[in-house]
Amino acid sequence: MYFPMKPNIQTTGILSIIIVGILTRVIPHVPNFAPVEGLTLFGAAYLKRKEFAYILPIALLYLSDLIINNTTARIYFTENEGIIWFSNYMLYSFASLTLIVLAGRFLLKKIAATNVIVSALAASVIFFLVSNFGIWVHATSSYSKDLSGLMTAYIAGLPFLR
Repeated sequence: MYFPMKPNIQTTGILSIIIVGILTRVIPHVPNFAPVEGLTLFGAAYLKRKEFAYILPIALLYLSDLIINNTTARIYFTENEGIIWFSNYMLYSFASLTLIVLAGRFLLKKIAATNVIVSALAASVIFFLVSNFGIWVHATSSYSKDLSGLMTAYIAGLPFLR
């Protein structure tokens, strides 16, 4: 079999992580409990080619959202016909993962239990703040476009912060 590029351990590892990450999001699981942020922090700390620390979680999230948005979540895209390739909420998810990589690169310069715990908590808070901001700012959001509406969006998101 001909491969245009010789597979190496890092390429194989990255593809394996993407596949496992996608599967953990699309197979039945506890709501809002998938290892995307953990994989993002892992990449920030360990990947030799730092650009992969940004590309890996975004690719994982995009591909799994592509599957989810066109299967189980399709009922939420009533205004769209055909395949849902992209939705605006994805921008906020991608932004949060980028910020998590930056935080991980800063907090995980030295791998220690305290640093891992702090970075995991920071990742959860970053994702919570950025994704709920995206829900609040979206044009079809039912939240008022003022500080009160933003706080209401954050309060409504609290049950998903675990």
